[in-house]
Amino acid sequence: MDFLDDLHVAELGPIAWLQSWPDAVRPVLELVSVLGTDTFFLLCLPLLYWCVDPALALRLGFTVLAAATTNAIGKLAAHQPRPYWIDPRIHAFSVEGAFGLPSGHAQIGTAALGRLAAAVARPWAWWTAGVIVVLVCLSRVYLGVHFISDVVAGVLLGLLVLVLVRRLERPVTAWWRGQRLRVQLAASVVLSGAMIGGAMLANAPYAGWTVPPGWGAAGTIDPESLDTVVSLAGVLLGTLAGASIMYRLGWFDAGGPLGARAGRWAIGTVVAVLIWYAEREVLPEGAVGTYAGYAMLALWVQVGAPVLFIRLGLMSRSTKEPRGDRARAGH
Repeated sequence: MDFLDDLHVAELGPIAWLQSWPDAVRPVLELVSVLGTDTFFLLCLPLLYWCVDPALALRLGFTVLAAATTNAIGKLAAHQPRPYWIDPRIHAFSVEGAFGLPSGHAQIGTAALGRLAAAVARPWAWWTAGVIVVLVCLSRVYLGVHFISDVVAGVLLGLLVLVLVRRLERPVTAWWRGQRLRVQLAASVVLSGAMIGGAMLANAPYAGWTVPPGWGAAGTIDPESLDTVVSLAGVLLGTLAGASIMYRLGWFDAGGPLGARAGRWAIGTVVAVLIWYAEREVLPEGAVGTYAGYAMLALWVQVGAPVLFIRLGLMSRSTKEPRGDRARAGH
């Protein structure tokens, strides 16, 4: 990794220069940075799924999961520091405990915003997505949590995820729908388990690794933790299983009056929060509890909430499958 070490040293100067900008820039870039997180997109997906377009929500959700998972595994495989970990001159405007390479914000933002731009299928959407990604990358470097090479790698990997998702989603969806429910559920478990297995394999070459003394500015960190991957694996299990069950029950119409849509979002969010707190009290701490908890939350979003909304009269059933984005609809 001598090349990366030398590259990181060369990049410290530009990072310090960015951090010399006026303080007024900081809150703006902190806000922009949020637009590249998997948490931001995963919080927005229920609204999109329940109230706007369930097909687009599923496609965007799987894109975010693919980008976030490959990023988490990539960080473990690279084992690279963040700027403020190795140089106390770099201000830690944001504190991060995971490894730095590749940038998750850059990768997830590129893949997710690109997927939305592809759904809109208009030049302005692509330009908007590009500008936001550039600003997200700038924010991560300015905040001292990423090297320039981290965000470049993140963007490239995000583009790769976007291309693969766009090419594979139709044949994979067609194959998935052709399977029996028990096969779909079994495959959901296997795929989510494979995510955790991939992270363990990425960590395997670094057995016995400890935080280098030169990373003293990082503080107390546990960058080899699998918590993020375990959480994402739980979300994947619940999303795949829930969507498969919902497909068997019959899809729903996400349209309707604004009041009904607002009611869905409010009830669905409140119940999700209650489930979250109940799980924290009931489920055991550790990987098993985290995995089960996120799987249950995803199941609520995918199938529990729509069934409840239909029973409450806030949502109607639909005999048609979700149409998907503009390309599939023939626009």
